[in-house]
Formats: sequence, C-alpha cells, structure tokens
Amino acid sequence: MAPGRECKSSLAPNSAPRGGGGSDDPFVLEFPVQDAGPGLWPITNHRRMREHRKLTLLLNLLLAGTTKFLPDRRRNFWACVQFGAEPEFKWVQEWYSADLGQLVANQLSPPTGEKLEELEPDRYYKEVGHDGRGLRVPGDLDELICRYQNLPPTLQAKFDRATYWLSMASRQWEDSMSASYASLVSSAEALTTEESSKHSVYCEQCMEKRSHDVPGATEKFRAFFEKYTPDPGLKERRSKMYALRSKILHGSDLIQLDQGRAFGWDPPWWNEREMTTELWTLMRIAARN
Repeated sequence: MAPGRECKSSLAPNSAPRGGGGSDDPFVLEFPVQDAGPGLWPITNHRRMREHRKLTLLLNLLLAGTTKFLPDRRRNFWACVQFGAEPEFKWVQEWYSADLGQLVANQLSPPTGEKLEELEPDRYYKEVGHDGRGLRVPGDLDELICRYQNLPPTLQAKFDRATYWLSMASRQWEDSMSASYASLVSSAEALTTEESSKHSVYCEQCMEKRSHDVPGATEKFRAFFEKYTPDPGLKERRSKMYALRSKILHGSDLIQLDQGRAFGWDPPWWNEREMTTELWTLMRIAARN
C-alpha cells in the first residue's frame, strides 16, 4: 500500500484506449488503502473499489467537467461504431479496460509520461472547459483531497452524500433534466448544517395545531448558499430554485425540456436552463468552500 495519505494522479499510459474531440479522457489516480493481509485479497480489493468510488465522486466536484467511474449496473445500448457513407451500428455494453499495471502495490509508481498541467485555482475554475486541451487540474488539488480525507467521519459521510447526488445530477442530465435538477438540490441539502426545530402552530384553515419546522427547508437552502457563496443578496432567486425542486419532486411540474415544450429562446424554458446552470456553479463553489 502507498504509505501515509499520499495520492498521485497522471494521464493514462499511451497504450490505453483514447478518444478524441469531446470524449472522456482516462487518467490514473493512485491512493492509499489498507491491506487486509495474505489470503484476504477480496477484502483488500473491496476497500480499493470503495475508496476509488469516493475519490472519483470527490474529483467530480473538484475538477472542471465531469469525472465518473463505470457503474456496477452497466448499460447496453445501440451505438454507431463507424460513420460515413455506410454507417455501422452495434448493440454494445458500456465498458472500459486498459493495462494499467498492478491494481495494488506497496508504493506509488515512479513518474512516467506527461505530467498533468496545474493552474492557479481561481484561473482554473474560470478558464477550463470543453476546449480540447485535455485534462488539467487546480494547483491546490492535493490540499483539497487531504482536507476531505481529514474530515471527521460524520462530516465526511455528509460530503459523500453531497458528491453522490452531484454525480447523479451529471448522469441523469441526458435522460431527465428534471431529475438532474432535483439531484443537484439534494446535493446542497446534504451539506446544510443548520438543524431544524419543531414547534406547534395553530392553523386557521385546519382549525388545529400542526407541527412546523424552523428553519424550513427553503430557508436552510438559502442560508447554505448565503454562507458559502458570493452574492448573498440573491435570496428571491434561490427561493425560486428551491420552489422548482419542490414542484418536480411533489409531481406538480416538470422542466419544460422534459415536456417537449422547450423551443429556442422561449423565456420560461431559458429561465429554467439559466437557473440550472447557475445552481451547478453555486453548488461547486459552496461545496469547495
């Protein structure tokens, strides 16, 4: 196992399958795991897969774009494997494999190949996108990973739930923008720190006392972003963000794209799209902070 809590990231070897254009860019992350001992490889391997999953979800937050791993329940789908005058279609399974050397070793591997480019964090999050320049990382990536690893177990579990929902928001985008948006809000809710207290309020309409949470879900959502992101004055905008989530999860509405009603620069649809993009940015900033 690698000693201490040291991690190392690098590009996948040249022998690994590579794509082009906007395809996923494979890379290698080495991290420490506890060896279960001789004859207990299944336990060691389970620890490796569990830590791999957690760190991939974390990198999905810390790196620009989307970082993902192959899911346990893999999909099968039709794919065009050859374009041109006579395109070829095949029924394929989602999968990736390459010769990356030993899965578990006693120390970090020596540096090989091209080193990942590092940028100043402020510049990284403003500039890096789908620009065809390959994988780059913020200069404080190692520090952020160590901070995560040093969180108390209860707070790390909170963060793991948040990164899970953030990953789900990425995966659901292609199938349902409404589900993706709801997962994005759930990611923020996983990190809200203020606990609600219950008290009874007399309801004039029901003519009886009802339990009431203070602060409510909307207020906790707003308070989270007011504390960890800039522009705390956008209270009304963030209330609308949470209201859209409530309509989706309670079955009273869907984002217009999922209803086949989105067209061009149509104001209601474009507002939903802008709200989603804005929430993605806010969530990444708040979680990192």
